[in-house]
Amino acid sequence: MAFAPCISVRDTAASLAFYKKLGFDADSSTARPGDDIHMLLHQGEFVAMIYNNADLKNWLPVLADTPIGFAGMFYLAIDDLEGAFAHISRHAEIVKPLTTDHNGQRMFYFRDPDGYVIGLNEKAALHASELGKYA
Repeated sequence: MAFAPCISVRDTAASLAFYKKLGFDADSSTARPGDDIHMLLHQGEFVAMIYNNADLKNWLPVLADTPIGFAGMFYLAIDDLEGAFAHISRHAEIVKPLTTDHNGQRMFYFRDPDGYVIGLNEKAALHASELGKYA
């Protein structure tokens, strides 16, 4: 089973609008007052849950003193890295431009409105690499 990230955001409508500009979709069928949670999808595949910060902290009080954001990043493997970079760079802060890492993976990183950093890499190259066994 893969991790299912649930990220806390200040304003779910603003975050969903941001991600939709980047080509993501959302399933908001589970959202309701007091439990404002949305499933974020990319090309029909689940990526993460977007959860209103106040509602998340009500659901899990242990997070009450935890600020939005974290030290880390999420990765998303996609088919068209160049196309995604061209599109996303028009709508989001690019925090690291297209680069190649020590495993030969091409990737870039952007930041969302709540400070989360998302790294995008090429799905085919990821599957063909040593790291592909984890994808």
